[in-house]
Amino acid sequence: MNDFTIDSIIDVLADYIEPIGGTCRQAQANRVPMPKGQFCILTPLRFTRLSTTRDIKQDTGSPATSAMGYTEVRQADIQVDIYGQGAGDRAIALETVFTSGHAYDKIKAIDSRLAPLNSTAAIQAPMIDAESQWQERYTLTLSLQAHITVSFPQDYFDDAEITTEQVDKRP
Repeated sequence: MNDFTIDSIIDVLADYIEPIGGTCRQAQANRVPMPKGQFCILTPLRFTRLSTTRDIKQDTGSPATSAMGYTEVRQADIQVDIYGQGAGDRAIALETVFTSGHAYDKIKAIDSRLAPLNSTAAIQAPMIDAESQWQERYTLTLSLQAHITVSFPQDYFDDAEITTEQVDKRP
């Protein structure tokens, strides 16, 4: 149904961020302990519509696989929490390169349906962990442009037999 899910968007972004910020995980995973060392947690915040919906005919010639697609562009805002030693430096590095041509090329190479838009300023967000220890943490929000298509099965026909019959038969 949805060709580009929230999980897929997070995966693409994680592939881009990992060389800069460390291992990435999606937030809100129950019963998963926080990793140790340098890592990032990605939290999807909102998916704001940027365009009107367009219809895309997906007629394959077979009723079993034909569909109707509805596509639009959305702004995906993802919060990135960067933890561990040097979190501030890694956050600034990510903020700096995210709106560059380098980021655009790298993200588009991973998935052409996603492109970087902008980044908020990195801020320090102190945290005390479960062991009552100070955990270095910086946070920023990355905004991306995502092209999403939702498809539903649709019957099509490409051939019709038409016959005519005169209704009024005058003598």
